[in-house]
Amino acid sequence: MALTGEQVEAVTRSTVDLYRGAEQAILEQVTRHLAAGMMDAPDWAVTRLGAVSALRRAVERILGLVAAEGADSIRETLAAAYRSGQGIATRDLPAALLPRDPEVAGAAGAVQTVPRIAVVESLAAALVADVGERHSNVLRHVLDVYRSVIQQATAVSVAGGQTRRQAAQRAYARFVDQGVVSFTDTRGRQWRLSSYAEMAVRTVTQRAAVQGQTDRLTTLGVDTVIVSDSPRECPLCRPWEGKVLSISGARRGRVELPSMVGDGTVTVDIAGSVEEARAAGLQHPNCTHSLRAFLPGATRRPARPTANAKGYEAKEQQRYIERQIRKWKERETAALDDAGRATAKAKVRQWQGAMRDHLAANPELKRLPYREQIGAGNVPRSRPAPASPAPRPTSAPPTVPDAARPYHRNVDGVEDLAATAAQLDDGARRTPLTGGVSAAVELVESGGTWLVRKRGLDWGDPDEVAASIRRQADAEQLASLLGRAIGAPIVRVYRDDPERVWMPWIDGRTIGETDNMAELLQGRDAKLLGLVDQLTGNGDRNPGNIMVTDSGRLVGIDHGFAWGLLDLDDQPGPVQDDKTRPARHFSVGGEWVDNPLTPRDVARLRQRLEALRPDFELLGAGPWLDYALGIVDELAPHAKGKVDFLD
Repeated sequence: MALTGEQVEAVTRSTVDLYRGAEQAILEQVTRHLAAGMMDAPDWAVTRLGAVSALRRAVERILGLVAAEGADSIRETLAAAYRSGQGIATRDLPAALLPRDPEVAGAAGAVQTVPRIAVVESLAAALVADVGERHSNVLRHVLDVYRSVIQQATAVSVAGGQTRRQAAQRAYARFVDQGVVSFTDTRGRQWRLSSYAEMAVRTVTQRAAVQGQTDRLTTLGVDTVIVSDSPRECPLCRPWEGKVLSISGARRGRVELPSMVGDGTVTVDIAGSVEEARAAGLQHPNCTHSLRAFLPGATRRPARPTANAKGYEAKEQQRYIERQIRKWKERETAALDDAGRATAKAKVRQWQGAMRDHLAANPELKRLPYREQIGAGNVPRSRPAPASPAPRPTSAPPTVPDAARPYHRNVDGVEDLAATAAQLDDGARRTPLTGGVSAAVELVESGGTWLVRKRGLDWGDPDEVAASIRRQADAEQLASLLGRAIGAPIVRVYRDDPERVWMPWIDGRTIGETDNMAELLQGRDAKLLGLVDQLTGNGDRNPGNIMVTDSGRLVGIDHGFAWGLLDLDDQPGPVQDDKTRPARHFSVGGEWVDNPLTPRDVARLRQRLEALRPDFELLGAGPWLDYALGIVDELAPHAKGKVDFLD
């Protein structure tokens, strides 16, 4: 990137602070509404539930303010980053390479600036829209948390002998630790709004800065840059340290380039393009690496970039302590009584002391007070904490139930389904659902929890009934896994049986029951479902298996026919793409067409799919994954998007 990690933090600070402030304000509103009134009064639950509308208005007002201010701040941030990238680009260049004729310099400036204004504005518009789309999900989650705390406080206090305040505090604390002002993305990861905003803003700011830098270098005829050797680098970026990259991607491997300091040529090893390095992980949101111009014959490369694993672990331990400080500050804000506040405040002091000790033991680290405030940090929930020299509590990943081990390597993203399915007993209420012709589906309810249980019907060789039904279960599970890996709005699937799968109940209408189906089929959700259908050979997508939630989001269901109608030995090709099918965004009339993916998306798509190979191999479905990768190869020449499409 054109800017160092610290410079990116400085440029994005004002924007990120808006979302941190909003998160704290919303948390304070929820706490105030829960604590209002006498908790031991018989009508406490009724009056608190009656205040939902007031809480909704308060949260909507906060989100509306941050959306308006955030949009302007994002545009200013990206413009500043682009300008900074342009300025930094020439610091490593001798004056002899800069245009000396004023008219030439002016023309170069026009070439590099005018066309790129649209690029920066496009990046800003996409970022504003992306973050803004999360607001409705956040609002719904906040209100769900509020209702759940009231309901759990009433039920637990009656059954368990606790006071209502104690029960409410315990339930609320669990939600606070998970993130009250949060949402769950299509891959099942829970994000705090401020964390997501920070991650997104930092990522796009880095991109704008690099765009400014590389645009300027291209104008000056420089096509190669070198990646810095950063202290405390992460394993993801370490392979790129000291590597030479091509801006245009026109050169790679060992090449001969004209020397910038004398006659003849210089042998240069080019590791790839800037875009390829970014797709492989360089320039992730917290990346500390920078790029600078590489001038053959003039730029000195580090003899051997040095790994600093201990420094990285120390930095990650600092991040962990920061999270603990934030956690207990949130607990303090969310305390419903003085005793809870005092306990949380003591914990804050305890972790602040741990921070002082850690920094004393690692003097190369700097304390960053803003990262200790509520809302700081930009990684989603459930990421395991790093190893550290200081003692601290540890948490193991969710255990895969024994019944699910033949099908799941892990239960990431479906932990709740696994836990709920294990608790459902024979006394659960089961209601058959009608409307499907290819599967037997029932709605299972126990204690107010609803799940869908699905078993395919025979549609294969009569002599292979069991195999065909298991194949449908494989398809449901793997299509869901693939869809979530690429960020598609697809139903989550948990499996603990050879022939049956569990799914959450999707409350909404089918897209065929809406009045604006044509409009919905043009949206981003539909395009992602179309991509899933192409990758999985799912020719069964129809208006009856796309759900539309109350918030207007699409959710794809029913994937038992994925990979089911294919001859995997044939050349991968498009699936059915009539006007009611989202696959039409990638093919029309059985022919590939220009699609919304970018070359970077294609690289990331390959990477994400290949990461799923152990999951496919577990079910003996490696050829299915190979088919999906073959489709990626078919889509690549038609990837004409201007802005990255995948999350």
